[in-house]
Amino acid sequence: MIISIHQPNYFPWAGYFYKIMKSDIFVFLDDVQFSKNSFTNRANIIENKKKVWATLPVKNKIGTDISKIKIADEQWKNKHLSKIKNSYSKSIHFSELWEKINILINSINSNNLADINKNIIIGICDWLDFRTNFYTSSDLKFNSNLKAEEKLIEMIKYFNCNSYISGQGAKNYQDEAKFVKENIKLYYTNYNDNPYNQFTDNFITRISILDLLFNLGINSTKNYIQNSFGLL
Repeated sequence: MIISIHQPNYFPWAGYFYKIMKSDIFVFLDDVQFSKNSFTNRANIIENKKKVWATLPVKNKIGTDISKIKIADEQWKNKHLSKIKNSYSKSIHFSELWEKINILINSINSNNLADINKNIIIGICDWLDFRTNFYTSSDLKFNSNLKAEEKLIEMIKYFNCNSYISGQGAKNYQDEAKFVKENIKLYYTNYNDNPYNQFTDNFITRISILDLLFNLGINSTKNYIQNSFGLL
């Protein structure tokens, strides 16, 4: 059994969905502190050939868990749909995706950041036919005193998984010996830049799944995710 664990991000990039695709279980890690200027409440999209932020304004206090973060703007749906439309209205697959994005965003009945992100991610996984089992860490009531690898290992053992997929960036700070001690196989995602047609002068990498969907369509986005990543 393979598991991945990650904070619930806002319209995350393709690598996030690759981890989901390769996992039997995916846990939204929402009982950790919200970090300002992270991908939890913002995503990179392309607007006028440039990389820009689509940001959800939030009410936050230092030390607040992601699970308790609320949206500060009641009009966020209209504003973000407008921004997405302005950015991708000329894309090849706009007509295919626009109605789906509208329905997905307008179906969300919560001002909780984690809930919004989970709904978006699970909705997109349905489009891509990624049949992973989703869980939320705050619902599982793990020991709040556990930190870093200890918390991840506790979750992995809870689900009786023997393999864990981590983002490549974690390789710089993760204590791999702790996973080895618990007989857990640790894998890292590996991404090879695979340019596709964008409305840019030069290819911009590692941006929101929205860019892939509007430029490639659902089927080709799924193929892109399957063929552009691997495990180390």
